[in-house]
Amino acid sequence: MTADPAVRAMPAILEPEFAPLAAALLRDYYTATMSNGQPWFTGARFESLGGPWNDPSNADRFTAGDVVAVSCLSIDLPGAAAIRILETQAGSIGEWLAAMPRCGVPLWEVSDSEIGPGSSAAELWWLLRDGKDGIGRTTASKLMARKRADLIPIYDSVVGTALGLANAEGHWETMRQLMLTSIDGAPLHQRLSAMSDEAGLAPLVTPLRVFDVLVWYAYNPNGAVKSRAQGFADELNGSGALLQAWDARL
Repeated sequence: MTADPAVRAMPAILEPEFAPLAAALLRDYYTATMSNGQPWFTGARFESLGGPWNDPSNADRFTAGDVVAVSCLSIDLPGAAAIRILETQAGSIGEWLAAMPRCGVPLWEVSDSEIGPGSSAAELWWLLRDGKDGIGRTTASKLMARKRADLIPIYDSVVGTALGLANAEGHWETMRQLMLTSIDGAPLHQRLSAMSDEAGLAPLVTPLRVFDVLVWYAYNPNGAVKSRAQGFADELNGSGALLQAWDARL
């Protein structure tokens, strides 16, 4: 693997030697079901619940379906925040969404001016967060990822730890560099896309989302998730990746 010196260390689960484990975790996340038919991971419906995230008719506005979809990622959006993004600030939010790169333009193809300070994406980020009604950095990232899943990466404490970030500052830039990092001759985003195809996932699942799922699954401190990941690691001799991931949390 070769990488720009500025790029933070690649999370171990994405290294080529752990590809079988990564494939197993990705497939499990999106296909595992409980005895009642419900998905084991509700996040498996994030891209599609309430309509596809890339529905062109709703590209520049948040819908009730988006709010429901975000709840699949363990987000309990306060009522005041929901009213703000669906009604009272819907116009301003829509203007910033319309000024952002369109659906289908991925993070690794945009310029600094399209994701940096003062960009439409950054302005929307702060508009969502400045309401003081419960939309913090994690919720804001998941809301924005629901509207531009190929452009905006999801941020939470698990991802932050894996990337060595103390907070969400610099997250977009870091992720763009990682997506362009070459692994065995191909940029990471191409490898993640290939993994999605090999797992038979819907085209709605973007490389950024594959990254999020794998890092979240491998690094998660939750006992049930950790145990499930360890089971796959034991079967596939991939415990090294999980040990590196968990050690990073110490």
